[in-house]
Amino acid sequence: LMDNSQKTSVMIIENDDDFRELLNGVFERSELFNLVGSFASIEEFGVALLQHKPIASWMPELMVVDVMSSSDTRVEGASFMSALRAEGLTFATLLVSSMEFGALLRVLRRSHPHGWSALQKTSLLTESNILDAAAAACDELRIA
Repeated sequence: LMDNSQKTSVMIIENDDDFRELLNGVFERSELFNLVGSFASIEEFGVALLQHKPIASWMPELMVVDVMSSSDTRVEGASFMSALRAEGLTFATLLVSSMEFGALLRVLRRSHPHGWSALQKTSLLTESNILDAAAAACDELRIA
């Protein structure tokens, strides 16, 4: 069995089943990451979160979150992650969306300057694009 202690723990929140399967596979195959949870919505993640105390020891080092993965259009992944950071939890976040992100990242960085990365969903997305973006978010938090 491989030693996962040196790997970066990851949880995924993605409402598109096909893309979630893709992400699951990428992180499961990676030598650098250890996939510890995968959720179909922010609500599903929230339920799991509330079942674990203390939350800090349950949370992974990296969250990979589709911005629009809530059943409630008023809740989006970025502000939910920002709220968790505001509670004093420290983790990196890779935001996934079909939109372009520049403005959103600038807003998030005002509250929490480090530990964010963004990935735009396109048909050209490769496994290394995903892993590079994930590593960038983690590295930013480590250096901070």
